Amino acid sequence: MRDLGEILKIYSAHGIRNVELSGGLDYVDNVEGILRMYPHLNFIIHNYFPPVREPFIMNLAAQDELIRERSVTVCEKAIDLCLRFDCRLYSFHPGFRVEKTLDLNFEIHGKDLVSYDAAFGKFTRSIEDVLVYAKSRGVKIALENLEHKNEAYMMTRPEEFAHFQEIFPEVGVLLDLGHLKIASTRLGFKVNDFLRTVQDNVREVHIHENDGEKDLHREPKNGEVMSLLERVDCGTVVLECRNLNMEQIIHNLLALEQVCI
Repeated sequence: MRDLGEILKIYSAHGIRNVELSGGLDYVDNVEGILRMYPHLNFIIHNYFPPVREPFIMNLAAQDELIRERSVTVCEKAIDLCLRFDCRLYSFHPGFRVEKTLDLNFEIHGKDLVSYDAAFGKFTRSIEDVLVYAKSRGVKIALENLEHKNEAYMMTRPEEFAHFQEIFPEVGVLLDLGHLKIASTRLGFKVNDFLRTVQDNVREVHIHENDGEKDLHREPKNGEVMSLLERVDCGTVVLECRNLNMEQIIHNLLALEQVCI
């Protein structure tokens, strides 16, 4: 389902009060009008929201300035929404090591990789822009770890986050446990090493299960990633799954509540 209004209507009817607004939704002109229909809901915003009229993959590390600035603008609009709806956090993806951006399914498809240093340089410039904007509006921000789907991906290793946190201590971490499971398998690092690196800076957790190879976003109940919650701050945990019915969603939320009590 890609209709924001319909999704919020269903969540509200089933007693769900805390919602992360993110990508994968159809463009609508009146996002704020839809959100104001649900004053009893608490929102945080993640990455690609509000949806844009012409979809693209954000790339805060793009060498192409038009793509980089367009990506920063998405972040700024999200931060403005956070301010207007009292959302305490905006989280976002790191950039990718390509000149412009990836295809809509996050594939490289023949695109040449740029050097890590060049990509990281553009990425840090974007973070500086977003951080200044967020601080001016009193909104906290956090960077998500990705699963290393291909070599264009950045911010998937513990040493990358250690370096990033030295440069930007004010930017929190969105710890995605499903992504961590995949990246640790593909890149050969220990999950505990990553957790130790970021544990003092985690502002949000995404939880979903997978097979260690593909980012399947399965339900986490009774899965391996549930055990990792005991090692991190459970302050804000987002169930980030695909293709679940409402009964499954509620059962997984109840399971998370039991772990995070």
